Amino acid sequence: MMFDLTRTLPDSIVFEGKRWRLRLAFNTVLEVLALLKDPVLFDREKQTLALAMLCRDKNPPPDLLSAIFDECISFTKKTEHQGLRCVDFLQDGAYIYASFMADYGIDLTTERDNLHWWQFMALFQGLSEKTKMREVMRIRREPIPHANKHNGEYIANLISLKQYYALDISQEEREQNFRRGLAGLADALKARAEA
Repeated sequence: MMFDLTRTLPDSIVFEGKRWRLRLAFNTVLEVLALLKDPVLFDREKQTLALAMLCRDKNPPPDLLSAIFDECISFTKKTEHQGLRCVDFLQDGAYIYASFMADYGIDLTTERDNLHWWQFMALFQGLSEKTKMREVMRIRREPIPHANKHNGEYIANLISLKQYYALDISQEEREQNFRRGLAGLADALKARAEA
């Protein structure tokens, strides 16, 4: 996703030689993200419903969803830190809303269907450090320092804040985080053995 001020915001995508008209309002994209996390629906159902929500044209091919995400929606690099998510657009709705009001005076509830996903993301990425969302992201990213005689209270407070602002994660994410942690431990032990 590249926000180019010299071009109009995308409202279509060319896929397999055909132009598909899209709905890329931020609220539509957020609804699709929520749909894709639905534990009840099968993957095929999620794909069909997501395409119906995003595509203005009828009978889009199933592979179009991947292309739409790759070219028009993808944001992972901006919302992860060291492989861990530090924001969830669904769980953090209140913080995002408050932050947009504080920084820009934008009421996201009245901008439904008016604010393009790319505009939303540009504004989100530009939120100042004084906003609640940036504070929460900072807390989630901040590593817990090694304990010493001077920082016990700071560490206790940080752990408490991390627990309070922790994101609910799926079993799959837990397993990925566990594997990532094991790999990091193995690398540290290997480096120590080689030293």
